[in-house]
Amino acid sequence: MSGPKVVRIVTREELIAACEGQIAVFEAMVGSWERFGERNRCVDQQDIEQTRDRVRAMRALLAGDNFEEVQKRVPAEISFLKSDMDRRMNAAADAAAAARKRAHQLMRSAETLARSLRDKGLPVPKELSNPSRHSDDAVRTAISAAFSQLAPASSDGSISDRQRMLADSLGVGEERTSLAAWLESQSADIVDDPLIDALDRKLDELRIFDPEAATTFAARLDAVAAETGTRRGLLADSLTIDLSAAQREAVYKIDIRSQLEGIRTEFASIEGQLAGNIILEVEQALAPGVTIDRLHSAFDEAKLALETIRNEQAVALRRHAMLEGLAELGYEVRQGMETAWVEHGRVVLRSSKSPDYGVELGGNPESLLQIRTVAFDDPHRVKDATRDVKAETEFCTDFEALQKLLAANGAGLSIVKALGVGATPVKTVRAIDTPSEAAFVASTHNSRRTRN
Repeated sequence: MSGPKVVRIVTREELIAACEGQIAVFEAMVGSWERFGERNRCVDQQDIEQTRDRVRAMRALLAGDNFEEVQKRVPAEISFLKSDMDRRMNAAADAAAAARKRAHQLMRSAETLARSLRDKGLPVPKELSNPSRHSDDAVRTAISAAFSQLAPASSDGSISDRQRMLADSLGVGEERTSLAAWLESQSADIVDDPLIDALDRKLDELRIFDPEAATTFAARLDAVAAETGTRRGLLADSLTIDLSAAQREAVYKIDIRSQLEGIRTEFASIEGQLAGNIILEVEQALAPGVTIDRLHSAFDEAKLALETIRNEQAVALRRHAMLEGLAELGYEVRQGMETAWVEHGRVVLRSSKSPDYGVELGGNPESLLQIRTVAFDDPHRVKDATRDVKAETEFCTDFEALQKLLAANGAGLSIVKALGVGATPVKTVRAIDTPSEAAFVASTHNSRRTRN
């Protein structure tokens, strides 16, 4: 049991709002993850459904009032999505590097066969003379036809001396006589440039996150490849730094856009002109081509506005929950007391069980509340310390009942600090008749104590 208390209250409604906000950001992040995966062809429908199931699981937890579990798991789910995006990015970049190597090999094979055809006085198909202007499938078909033309198969399927000589002239050894083997052999002669390979890889990574931004660096990569000497290294270092910065910005854009989309969803559930204005600003910031500074500015403004609105709502909900709970326990709560509490910072409620006593609520519900037993000043009643202790003890029982009542409604009321029963004299206030007077009595009495 205890006397005056400092308490903290959290209502069910604000817990729901907080969880809804987290889930809204999670859903927006899932949308970004899906677009990223579909654009780079690194997710399938099963992956998408499994990820959507994770969102549905969070919704189910919220529906079951598992607020703490939602607040713990949603950030972990978002972190997992980001890690999964990085993993898929690396896999996609590996695939792009392999595809680029195959393309180089294909071009080299086409050039080699075109040269062989010219050396033999045979016509060179346009797919081989200028392979970059044709599809890979068309080039492969032309290579196959040219290989057959240069090394026709014997009627019994064996390798003739002429075929072997032709194969040797094309660089194919006796153990590599098929087209596939010959194509594979072309890669052995390609000398990789580690510097260009590294830059190509970084460009692939950027292209995966932001294809449009990647196009601005392609010419610089070509310039590095064509350069020699010390300048080549300087250009490469500069490009490496810029590509890394561009990739970080691309990843940040995905993250901040997801958060902005989540905030937009939250504002959609809030009435009023301010919410409508914020939604409009957010949608403008989410338009294609918006700079990172504009995105960041819109995010900061929208987040601050949302926090302000949510805090105001939370404070009102906490006042209402405290007054409603005490009313159910038999304390006199009159119309206008919430307003009086806002205006004066404190309010006094009379106990119907012990009309000579009541409870004073004070402080800003945004942070901490002060709650204590008070006695009403009565010139016909003699001050009795024993009755004061009994009143404090009675309120302690009521406070425990209030905690249970709020908990049953999904709210939480916790004690931050408390004094023992009888540790300080019960505060005396004059009798009250109206809500405004209840607040006035509390505020003036508090001011008097401060001056004394």
